[in-house]
Amino acid sequence: MFEKYEPIEQRLVKAMLKNEIKPDIILLGTSRGFEVFIRHGKKLFRLYTQRKSPRVFRSPNTAINFLAELGAERIVIDCLNNWKPDSYINQSSRPKRIYK
Repeated sequence: MFEKYEPIEQRLVKAMLKNEIKPDIILLGTSRGFEVFIRHGKKLFRLYTQRKSPRVFRSPNTAINFLAELGAERIVIDCLNNWKPDSYINQSSRPKRIYK
C-alpha cells in the first residue's frame, strides 16, 4: 500500500510523539500481522527493529499497547481485512523450552 517510506526506529518515534504536533500513526493489516507506519508532514516512515527488519505485531492489541506506551494518542487501523485473526491465536512467539 505504502510504496515510498523511510525506515525509523522506536526511539525516534517516541521523540516524535513528544512534540506538540503529533504524527499520524497507521496500523496496516497484513497476512503476517500489523505493521506500523508514521506520517509526519509529507514524510512517511515505517517502524523497524534495531536489527533493521520491519516491526510486525501479530495482534492489534499488542501493537496498540506498544504505541500507547510510546505516547500515541490516536491510531488508525487500515487494511484490517488483510489480517487473519486465526493466524496468531494459540501460537507462541517463542519456541517452548523443555526443562529436564
